[in-house]
Amino acid sequence: MENKIQKIGVTAFIVKENKLLIVRRSKNEFFLPEYYEMPGGKVEFGESLEDALLREVKEETGLEIKVVKPYATFSYLSDDGGRHTVDVQFIVEAVNEPDNVKISSAHDEFKWIKKEEIDNYKISDQMKTTILKGFNNL
Repeated sequence: MENKIQKIGVTAFIVKENKLLIVRRSKNEFFLPEYYEMPGGKVEFGESLEDALLREVKEETGLEIKVVKPYATFSYLSDDGGRHTVDVQFIVEAVNEPDNVKISSAHDEFKWIKKEEIDNYKISDQMKTTILKGFNNL
């Protein structure tokens, strides 16, 4: 039997002045290089979803957040079918000043975008759907 991996991810919908924070994946990333996404990442073994989200957002943006509520989920298989990822998206609030974004080396840029600007950025279809759902849940 071949090795199959299942992962859980968490993603943060962070808004200031009706604009969403998105970060661009580095060109060196294996999966979706140079695509924009919401900050987030993988849940470590034994870690709660909320704790993982707090940690990942801090690592990727330097922001401290407060989790408000989950609002969406999606899942996908890797192209080779060996990895299944389930991702949970959360509405969150920035605790510290959201203008102090400091992105990690996994990303090379960040933007604050309005709902109407989503098509101006290289974003996967699934992430676009999730972003639009987030704006509708505010």
